[in-house]
Amino acid sequence: MQRVTSDTVARLRAIDALDTDLLELLEERDRRLYNIVSMATRYRTILSEQVQLLRVGEDPERVRAALGRWQVILRDIKKLAADL
Repeated sequence: MQRVTSDTVARLRAIDALDTDLLELLEERDRRLYNIVSMATRYRTILSEQVQLLRVGEDPERVRAALGRWQVILRDIKKLAADL
């Protein structure tokens, strides 16, 4: 009976090590994906605001300038997506 128990414990330890690595990998991917979604949502909100400004007659050059300031967000999204 003792041998069966030690074999079971050894197998569980091996599985736990694999599960830990897998869990870490999945958690990291989850964080990266969350960051991408968060940034994309933020950028979408900015775009929506700018569309509304254009509809009410805002100067198109001001809208372009506002969107240009957010190019950093787009670069960050692309970088995070590439790392995913």
